[in-house]
Amino acid sequence: MIIARYLIKEIAQTLFAVCLVLMLIGLSGQLVKVFSDVAAGTLGVNTVMMVLGLKSLKMLLVVLPLSLYLAVLMTLGRFYQNHEMAAISASGISQIYIVQVVLSFAFLFSIMVGIFSFQITPWANGLYQEVFTKSKSSSELEGMSAGRFKEASAGAGVIYVEGFNDKHTQMQGVFIQQRLKNNAELVIRANTGYREINSETGDQFMVLENGVRYQRTYGELDYTIIEFERHGVRIGEKSSVTKYKKHTAIPTLELIKNNEPVYRAEFHSRLSPVLLSLLLAALAVPLSQTSPRQGSYFRLGLGLLMYIVFTNLLQVGKSWITQDKVPAVVGLWWVYAIMLCLVIVLLMHQLGFRYLFSSEKNKK
Repeated sequence: MIIARYLIKEIAQTLFAVCLVLMLIGLSGQLVKVFSDVAAGTLGVNTVMMVLGLKSLKMLLVVLPLSLYLAVLMTLGRFYQNHEMAAISASGISQIYIVQVVLSFAFLFSIMVGIFSFQITPWANGLYQEVFTKSKSSSELEGMSAGRFKEASAGAGVIYVEGFNDKHTQMQGVFIQQRLKNNAELVIRANTGYREINSETGDQFMVLENGVRYQRTYGELDYTIIEFERHGVRIGEKSSVTKYKKHTAIPTLELIKNNEPVYRAEFHSRLSPVLLSLLLAALAVPLSQTSPRQGSYFRLGLGLLMYIVFTNLLQVGKSWITQDKVPAVVGLWWVYAIMLCLVIVLLMHQLGFRYLFSSEKNKK
């Protein structure tokens, strides 16, 4: 029908614009964090674009339901402000039909959100952790520049290299200063060096050749001086990311089979964007109803307030599932039940159930 196509077209255009704006705002904040990780030496420069791409995929799960909610709210609100909704009602189109069109579009949209939530995002989480772990283990040296001091991870010392070979795999003129855990200081000067990763432990070492090692305890004047031909200095330990990957990067089918609270909470987290898309779209229909004299910003502000309340309830419910305070059968369904009851009450109010009672009183 013409009205349905027109309504879907307007919602889709607004949805694209809102989603683009929200993604730009979110990525600007993520860009600052990524560059701070690069400056801190925990992320390689060559992985910035890949990390931003993976973060954008994860961000879509938050942006897509909110974008649909705002798109329906803004589009229908504009129809009311411009008297288009009055013209549509005068042509014989009921409010129930408008609700059906919006829910049909939201249903198709939720299928796409489900693909992102159950398939793409877990894959992106696993790849992000793999890239971040590899980059963190190698950026300690890859981010170094010849002739400049670089602070070691966690501020445990400094590293200075006079130069590199053409392939940037071997260092010349290496100086290392480390603060050890036993209140000692270590200073090493070597002619050459290169990076090596232990295949068994995953720890990262800087292997130095033809140099001198000085070690002393703070507050004492005695030094231990050792000349060496080959000496390894551990500059990074293997990062443990198994706990993170267990509940965010595990495939959904494997996630369902596990009954631990963390896994149940992760499953409900993946399900929530799908149900939110449907319920928020339905909620936006009665919330968008306004008169031409009434300001449109009040409804938009009220809608955002409701979104914040429900998303906070979902976070609270997720923490309860993780802490095993809520049975697996309950999950986050109580939040969706509250939203559904609110949607039903507002739709009944919009469709005129109050006039039913008033007409019965008039008959009496």
